[in-house]
Amino acid sequence: MHITLNGKNRQIAPGQTLHDLVLSMNLDPAVVVAELNSDIVPGTQFAATVLRDGDRLELLSFVGGG
Repeated sequence: MHITLNGKNRQIAPGQTLHDLVLSMNLDPAVVVAELNSDIVPGTQFAATVLRDGDRLELLSFVGGG
């Protein structure tokens, strides 16, 4: 199945959760903000959010530094 991730097409496995996707990208879910189909998804809901064919997802990751 296909989703749009940060403006690019991406193929993912059916039934994949937002949490699974974030981990597969080597991102820390604690520092990721997700917008799914124009709605912000709280980090506490990543594991319960199953991605669907055609979803539009934007992920932003906070990076510390000085």
